[in-house]
Amino acid sequence: MNPLFVGIDVSSRNNVAYLMNPDGSKHSSFSVQNNLGGAKLLSERIVSALSSMQLEHVVIGLEATSIYGDSLVYALREDGRLGRFQRKIHVLNPKQVKKFKEAYPDLPKNDFVDAFVIADHLRFGRIARAVYMDDYRYQALRTLTRARFDVIQNLT
Repeated sequence: MNPLFVGIDVSSRNNVAYLMNPDGSKHSSFSVQNNLGGAKLLSERIVSALSSMQLEHVVIGLEATSIYGDSLVYALREDGRLGRFQRKIHVLNPKQVKKFKEAYPDLPKNDFVDAFVIADHLRFGRIARAVYMDDYRYQALRTLTRARFDVIQNLT
C-alpha cells in the first residue's frame, strides 16, 4: 500500500494543502478557500494526483481547529470522486502536530510549512485511527446545544 499523503492547514479563510508522494517527496502544494467550492477544488486536485500516480490509497490529515475544519472533513468524506479510492481522514490534535514539528527546528512558521508537517506526520504513521464523525445533519443541532450549555454555565 503506497498512499498519497495530504496535509491540510485549516484557517477561517483558506485551507493550505500539501500533497506528498509515498516516498516523502513533494507532489504539490496550493491554497483554496475555506468553503464548499474550495473543498471541491481540493478534492479534484487530490483525485487528479491519485489518478496521475495510479494510487488507490489516500491519507488526509488536518488539525482540529474548532469549527473551521468540520465542514471540510464532511465534504471530503462525502465526495463521490474521492469515494472511488480508499481513504482515511484524520483530525489531529494541534499539540500533537506541534510536538512533531519540533523535530524540524529549522523550519519557519507559515501555513505551507504547517501543511507539510501534517503530511509528513501522516507518512510516519503514528496516528491511532481515522476520524469518525456522526451524520453531519446533526452537527448544527449539536453546535447550538453546546453553545446554549456554555451560555447557561456562564450565566450561573
